[in-house]
Order: sequence, then structure tokens, then C-alpha cells
Amino acid sequence: MTDPDGTSSAPDDPVTEAGPPGRRERNRLTRTRVFLDTAFRIVTAEGFDALTMQRLADETDAAIGAVYRYFPSKGALVAEVQREAIERLGHSYMMIRERSDQIFRADGLDEGPLAITRLVLFGRWFIATADTYPQELRLLQMLLSEWRTIVPPEEGLRVVPSAMRLLDQARQGIDEAMDLGMLDERDDAMSRVVTWAAAVGGVLQLTRLGLYDADLFDGDRLARSLLRDMLVGWGATHESIEAARIAVEGVAATGSLAPPLA
Repeated sequence: MTDPDGTSSAPDDPVTEAGPPGRRERNRLTRTRVFLDTAFRIVTAEGFDALTMQRLADETDAAIGAVYRYFPSKGALVAEVQREAIERLGHSYMMIRERSDQIFRADGLDEGPLAITRLVLFGRWFIATADTYPQELRLLQMLLSEWRTIVPPEEGLRVVPSAMRLLDQARQGIDEAMDLGMLDERDDAMSRVVTWAAAVGGVLQLTRLGLYDADLFDGDRLARSLLRDMLVGWGATHESIEAARIAVEGVAATGSLAPPLA
């Protein structure tokens, strides 16, 4: 008997079917990885419309039934691709957060300045992902700005928690800064984060117009300016933002602000 993914099984012989302990599970994980990596490449290079279940089957040399066996719909496939991309971004942020906190502690930053510095760090990390994680950032931007319903709501419920965990890092920083009197308390912290992430993500996309005017459409420069302006609008002083910028530049001197995963 042949499974939809081309592997053989013998349901009347459980010992033969199971094989060595863990083999079938390893095969399943390997095939899942191939499907996800291929889908990731197609979506980030050509967009959602270019990804079809048939094309995924063709490019991975698999039967179409095998693709549906692992992912019951295109929406489920895209949701898992987005979720993994956002999880990678989250791991990268935790790496730079750990590294930067060691530096900030060594610099003896007080609680108030530290709160603003962590917010600037998060912003600069987000901007730096455009270089280190361009595909992952693109998938996050698609989640925040794609006007069409690519992922059905029931599948999106698997993606949104990953995005919210990532954004919650900035939300905690804003709450801390407000508690310490470094920012005003006019708006909800998470609302500020969502607005900021969507705005910065949009500004970063302007880099694609750089071939017409590299200075005007410098997404990195514009995103940094937007970060500064939004912090000022939230009540941060110019002096605290400048001190935070200098501290973050010190971290940047030790390596990428969006460190790649091993």
C-alpha cells in the first residue's frame, strides 16, 4: 500500500509499518520542513497568489495528495509559514534584548532612561530586520497590511498569538516607561505598539522606490525619524531619546541589532 506522499506502509504488519522507533516521525518532520521552506520561498519572492498547492507539489516532487495530507488548505499552509517567520523574528529580538541588557547594566542606566532605551532598541531592532530577516519581515508586513483575506480566521488564530507575543515585548516597555513617568498615559500601550509597527512597516517598504531617489526613499532613515517622532508624541523628551540613541549605537557596535539565528 502506498501513502499519498509516496511512502509505503503495511497496515497488516504493525512492526513493518512502524519501523525503527521515531523513523516515521522524522520522515514526517522532514517532509513538513521541505513544504514550509518551499512555500516560504515562493510567497516572499512572488506573493501569495503565486503559491498554490499544485505548485508546491510540483516544486517538492510530491503528489498533490501528500501536500493536502500535511496541510488541509492553502490558508493553513500560509498560516504556518507566517507563524514560523514571526517566531524567528521573536527569537532574534530576545537575543538582542539579552545582549543589550548586559551592556546597559554595565553602563549603569537608571530605570527611567533604561525604559526609553529599551523602546529605542526595539524600534532599531525592527528596522534592522529589513536587512537580516527581509523575508520574515515581509510576511509580518503582509499580516499587518494585506487587505485581502488570505488566511481564514480559524487559521489566523494560529498566527496572531505569535505576532502579539512579539508586539507585547514593546507593550511591556511602553507600560514600564509610562509607570516611570517617561511617557504620558493618554493612550493604551498596545494600541500604540500596533500603530507604530504598522507605520514603520509601511515606511520600510519605501526603500523599494530608492532606485528613483535613494535619499528621499531611504526607508531606514525615515523609519528612525518616525520612531523618534512617535516617542516625542508619546511624551518622551528629546534629551532622553538622544541618550537612548547613543546607548543603542553602543550595542550596534558589538554586532547586528537583529542578530541572525544560529
